[in-house]
Amino acid sequence: MNPKVFVSHASEDKGRFVIEFSQKLRSKGVDAWVDKWEMLPGDSLVDKIFEEGIKNAQAVIVVISKNST
Repeated sequence: MNPKVFVSHASEDKGRFVIEFSQKLRSKGVDAWVDKWEMLPGDSLVDKIFEEGIKNAQAVIVVISKNST
């Protein structure tokens, strides 16, 4: 079974870094959870992040940038 990680990031960093980074993780066999891929319109943000994303992850990756403040 592939390891699962939750990728926490500022929205501004999604296109600049997070998507490409997460795609590279997936290409190496790591199941990276990114909101853009896992959430649909109308989904509960709290439920999806805490009950699916973080709860099922073996690790959390926090992307910190100037946009994180």
